[in-house]
Amino acid sequence: MGHSRRRDRLFRRAAVGAAVLTGACVVLAQVLPDSLALPAVRLTVIGFLLLGGTTCVVAGLRRHGAERWWRLLMAVMVLAVAVASAAVFRDTAAGRSPVPQLTPASLVYLIPLAMGVAGVLLYPTDPVEHDDAEDGGPLHAYRWYAITILDGMIVVGSVALLVWATVLKRTVGHGEPLGPGPLYSIILAAVSLVVFVVLILVAVFREPRDSRGHALLLAGMCAASISAMWELAVLIHSLDDVPRLTDLPIGIGALLIGLAAISTGPDTGAATGADADADADDVGVGLAAVPSLGRRAASARLRRWHAILPYLPLTAAGAATVLQIAGDGIEHWEEIWALLALLLLALVRQMMTMSDNIRLLGQVEEKQRQLRHQAFHDPLTGLANRSLFIDRLERVLHRQPGPAERFAVLFCDLDDFKRVNDVLGHAAGDDLLRITGARLAGCVRAADTVARLGGDEFAILLVSANTDDPEAVGRRLAAAVRAPVRLASHTFTVAASVGLVTVDPETGTGAPHRGANPAAEPDPDPDADVPDTAEQLLHRADLAMYAAKARRNGEPAVYTPELVGPGRARPALNVPLP
Repeated sequence: MGHSRRRDRLFRRAAVGAAVLTGACVVLAQVLPDSLALPAVRLTVIGFLLLGGTTCVVAGLRRHGAERWWRLLMAVMVLAVAVASAAVFRDTAAGRSPVPQLTPASLVYLIPLAMGVAGVLLYPTDPVEHDDAEDGGPLHAYRWYAITILDGMIVVGSVALLVWATVLKRTVGHGEPLGPGPLYSIILAAVSLVVFVVLILVAVFREPRDSRGHALLLAGMCAASISAMWELAVLIHSLDDVPRLTDLPIGIGALLIGLAAISTGPDTGAATGADADADADDVGVGLAAVPSLGRRAASARLRRWHAILPYLPLTAAGAATVLQIAGDGIEHWEEIWALLALLLLALVRQMMTMSDNIRLLGQVEEKQRQLRHQAFHDPLTGLANRSLFIDRLERVLHRQPGPAERFAVLFCDLDDFKRVNDVLGHAAGDDLLRITGARLAGCVRAADTVARLGGDEFAILLVSANTDDPEAVGRRLAAAVRAPVRLASHTFTVAASVGLVTVDPETGTGAPHRGANPAAEPDPDPDADVPDTAEQLLHRADLAMYAAKARRNGEPAVYTPELVGPGRARPALNVPLP
């Protein structure tokens, strides 16, 4: 807490100092004569830039990760502007034109401006909705940043084209081509505006972890953009002099960026280094990680606005260009090329949005598949659960008229499974259930259904019992379960009780299988009835299983109407538990 208070005091003192320096510069510019005011302001602005850039460097070196890199990148941008301002001050002090003379070499300053864009995008933020923020992984975050940059370029380009087509073109030489100085100034001012618009988009569509620092950064970039626009107007109007306070917003912007670098808002904590990043991460996924319904609705609205935002100014710019073509015709093709470039950017943006939509649709389909699988399968064994088994049994029981086929239901229950859990533990019991499920599934065909009904109870649906003897299948299943199994570093043999019921659509339920010598087998009971529901059929198989458990001979029991209820005897494990 003491460290937090010290950092807050440092920030307040720095803010007061920045305000005092700004006020002193304004007063100095007003009291000095015209010949000294502009050089004094520009010299002061260089000091502001050096102070702001140095603050970003010092604050960045004390942090780690993204908290370090956004500060260092912003420092590169601010210090590069300081170098450019020093060159402008040199020309002013030497008595040359106070208007900056831009050359092709001036475009080198696009590099630090690009670093400023990178610093803005690296500013620690969180998605509005945290429940699906990580679905796309790191590449999804990079795509979001790329879309944000494209949005900034589209918005700035569309506004610039709209202003040019409606106002600026007639003002500047009645459509005469721009000279190199204004053209380079437009490029630099446009990139500055892109950084500013990207900051606005991040503020609107993301949640900065330090809202105060982000607001200061936004204000600093806004001040720098105002100064760039001011100088652009001077160049376009071919003025011989500039107002003495033209460069001051650049210096103010540098001070604000420096304040953002040392800001530790109430939502970022006071830790430094790796601890600061960890605290910021914890705060970032705090209460916002469980958004309320209101937050979800707001997030949905933000996503819709984010989807249509760049197309609003683009539509206005396109309409203004088309109206100009229809009205006065086109003297130059700059407007057409600019509009085509903006349309190309919009196409790239739309393709990235479609890619995100396809990815999200795939995630939704995969989650639906997983939910459906979880709803109808046992999570422990991976077998069908009771709901899926009953559904398939109902379908077989009430299938459409067609060739009559016998089917059978087998009910399998492990003997003394509770004792396995009590003596060896539930982990060993889970292993036994998984092994048993795999053995049962390996003894039947792919068309048959093996399900875990719950606990140690399993059910098997033989969809066609015309060729396979259900009793033989039951014996095979019981033998597979009795195979030695390794549990808790010991080898055991676990028995199972199997009951079965066979359904013959022609003769009824409970008829024994008529194998190779049907004449030697008894006729089916003509009074045996086909059950109406799958639950009734499963209950009969359950009764047969209890009959098999009561016999204690390891043989499957076939359901007959004479069965009156479950037996109570339970055989012990063949090998005593330790």
